[in-house]
Amino acid sequence: MNDAFDSGINSMKLREQAEQLAAEQLVSVASSLSSEEMMRQLHELQVSQIELEMQNVALAELEQLKNAFESSRDLYSQLYEQAPVSYFSLNREGVITRANVAACGLLQRDKEQMLARPFEQFIAPQAQGAFRRFLDAVFDSGVRQVLEAPLFQNAPVDGGVVRIEANVDRATATARMLVTDLGDGLARDSALRRAFVILDTIREGVMVTDSDNLIISVNPAFTTITGYLAEEAIGRNPSFLGGGTHPPQFYASMWQSLRQEGSWFGELVNRRKNGERFVESLSITPMRTSDGATSHFVGVFSDITERKLAEAAVRELHRELDQRVIDRTAELVRANQHLQLEVHQREQAQVALRDAERFFHSTIDSLTDRVLVLDEAGKIVHANQACMAFTGHAAREVQYLQFCETDPRWQRKSGQELASGIRAVIAGRADIFTLEYEFATPAGARWSQARVSRFLGDGPLRVVVAHTDITERKLMDGALRQSHAQLRQLALHLETAKEDERKRISRDIHDELGQNLLALRIDISMLSARTEGSHPRLHGRVGSVLSNVDTTIKSVRGIMNELRPMALDLGLQAAIEWQVGDFRKRSGISCQLRIGDEALFAAIGSQVEIVLFRIVQEALSNVMRHSQASTVEIELSFDAWAIHLVISDNGVGITPQQQRKSQCFGLIGIAERVTALGGQFVIGAPASGSGCRLSLQIPLRPPA
Repeated sequence: MNDAFDSGINSMKLREQAEQLAAEQLVSVASSLSSEEMMRQLHELQVSQIELEMQNVALAELEQLKNAFESSRDLYSQLYEQAPVSYFSLNREGVITRANVAACGLLQRDKEQMLARPFEQFIAPQAQGAFRRFLDAVFDSGVRQVLEAPLFQNAPVDGGVVRIEANVDRATATARMLVTDLGDGLARDSALRRAFVILDTIREGVMVTDSDNLIISVNPAFTTITGYLAEEAIGRNPSFLGGGTHPPQFYASMWQSLRQEGSWFGELVNRRKNGERFVESLSITPMRTSDGATSHFVGVFSDITERKLAEAAVRELHRELDQRVIDRTAELVRANQHLQLEVHQREQAQVALRDAERFFHSTIDSLTDRVLVLDEAGKIVHANQACMAFTGHAAREVQYLQFCETDPRWQRKSGQELASGIRAVIAGRADIFTLEYEFATPAGARWSQARVSRFLGDGPLRVVVAHTDITERKLMDGALRQSHAQLRQLALHLETAKEDERKRISRDIHDELGQNLLALRIDISMLSARTEGSHPRLHGRVGSVLSNVDTTIKSVRGIMNELRPMALDLGLQAAIEWQVGDFRKRSGISCQLRIGDEALFAAIGSQVEIVLFRIVQEALSNVMRHSQASTVEIELSFDAWAIHLVISDNGVGITPQQQRKSQCFGLIGIAERVTALGGQFVIGAPASGSGCRLSLQIPLRPPA
């Protein structure tokens, strides 16, 4: 086995070996390979070299990740075992599955004497029931819980009181407990002094706030990191460090996490006293009283600005390396494609030179299309078998221009038109002439397309006339047009049926669900009135239910309006005015409705009313979701022939590429609705040049 694999992956040595092998291969085959084959071999070696380099980089990154993971795992295990506080891990039955050194010291037992034993055995009998309920609450709710309980009288710590803080790890179904010996007053004072010493010596900043979130204590590391002295910070809200670097939603989410999960951990950007920004990793934990109320908040943070900058630099370096590999690979791919194209073109040229004459004659005679070659006088120089079989004449028996002008089988004087086109091409008045015509045959009339073109060569003038049978295409075009008409009729019918179904569902919801919700609200309101003075807690719950019922009623109304607004029963004008008002309220975008003459509503049928309303609804929905506009204008007018609707905004507009996207179902639906009614639909830009303008017109009399 070679040294490169015996001693591990070495990217530089692997590259040297690859280059040496490539050089040996080039020398060994140089005498027997052509220049093209040598270039191909060189390209293959370059691609292999890049693949090896990419593999080396990937393996190095994997090795780094592995080392970092193992280091983090060992560090976590060491911190867990040597932590100055007592850690226990319990399963669902309360059996101890893991404990650190401090835990052994707390209970003064070896690990072998504690593992696989219920932690409840070390709790005083009068508190064992509370501990079982506490453990069930931890597993059931998943929220951090706190309990103070005395230990068993015969325990080595002689019945001291401990504080238990527990949370649950859902992945392993394990409760993790932090147990603190509260002891007597002297012990607590001693522990408090040790805690202050620790706070004064650790490098992480610590601040303690009261229940109103006002700072009451900070450690020296707080001053080192932020620059604020203790007397400058005490009594202030910690938000003064933020300086507006985070939105209010960020802090609202933080407090919600504290209330729901009992703690918060994250990263945020704050400002030092000198105005410099820094990134900190912050952990907030509430301190609770015996009755569960929050008395203080403890925040521990550290400055991670340098780490963040280093991570950003590493990401940028990786991105640059990846881009270099991609660019180099793309260059090699382009070179390979260019080389293959040149080889392919040369092979094609060689084949074409060998087979040109044979291919020309065999192709002309084997074509199903009818092909003729005429001279400058319009006489037939060559005609294939398909042409002679179609006309029933031999090639030399007829003068083609005379045949076109005199043969009665040409329908609607199409032969004379073809002869005129051939003369125009011969005279140079036109380069190409095309004609679709109908020709009578014993099997019936057939449609064909004639294409007349000049043969560009150095010899005498030649004109090529090619006839292609398009009878099947004509039949398919007619069938396709009929199918399109039927599909439009079906789409119009489906839209009408959908509107009727929306109307029926909306009324059913209004009649059935609306009445039931109203009756339910009346009953709950009566219950709320009865319990207002006699049952405060029940009255609060009833008020919450009443609020949910009101929300449900509002949602039902919204669903009915989405299906079919009740304003449609009052006419198109009322429905559009309601839609415009609802759009203003929901989006905050200014929307103006301009109606040229209210008499137009009397001239609009019910079917056109629904179409116009749905078009306005879909257009306003697109404006709210995509346009980023601040103003929308809707103009509705009519004349003696048609109804005109123009919707314009000042947003980002829509490009032709976006209009052709297959996902633009809203615009496709509008176009189909308008087309089904015989109207026209145009998408453009307003006169101002920015935004989007939808313009449509629908005839007052729908097409038959």
